[in-house]
Amino acid sequence: FGNLHSVFILVVLLLCSLVCLALIVERWLYFRRISTNPEKAIAKIRGNILSNKMEDALTMLGETEGNPILSLIYLAIKNAHLPKEQLAEILLAFQLRQRMLFERSLGVLGTLGNTAPFIGLLGTVMGIIQAFRDLAGPQAQANGASVVATGIAEALVATAAGLFVAIPAVVFYNFYLKKVKYFVTEMEAVSVDVLVLLSLRKES
Repeated sequence: FGNLHSVFILVVLLLCSLVCLALIVERWLYFRRISTNPEKAIAKIRGNILSNKMEDALTMLGETEGNPILSLIYLAIKNAHLPKEQLAEILLAFQLRQRMLFERSLGVLGTLGNTAPFIGLLGTVMGIIQAFRDLAGPQAQANGASVVATGIAEALVATAAGLFVAIPAVVFYNFYLKKVKYFVTEMEAVSVDVLVLLSLRKES
């Protein structure tokens, strides 16, 4: 009965570790794919914007699909005819929607990091309860305290497994939160840069 509990807890933790690994890899590939140099992108189209050559600027910008920062620049240029206040609101709404994509799956990763140790602890507690039951059984009278020691050692494996899942989950959760903050800040800076460029174009 105790062994069944231990196996069940370890299977749950194994599933948690697989989910955790999948989320870590998915977010890693996502953030790697959307990485770009915003200063370089703006510098490339600055002259066209100041010269009021919007179509040339879009051509120079290149493919933007799937890249939030380049998509933000594209959106600003396409709506350059709008008043500055309205354009700023459109860009802000785009940033808010994009932030949800940045943070996707991070809640699950954080939850796994917080709950995995408790799942492991539950397995350990169940194992220790079973070990003390065994202490009162006929096996303990025949083999002595080694029966209890073996049971407790097996029970502690669940706690170790829980920590094995939790530690990388927490580390990568915090790492990706910093990534989200970086991209959100970059998008805010790019939004301001593009708005300033467009206002200079309008004044010229």
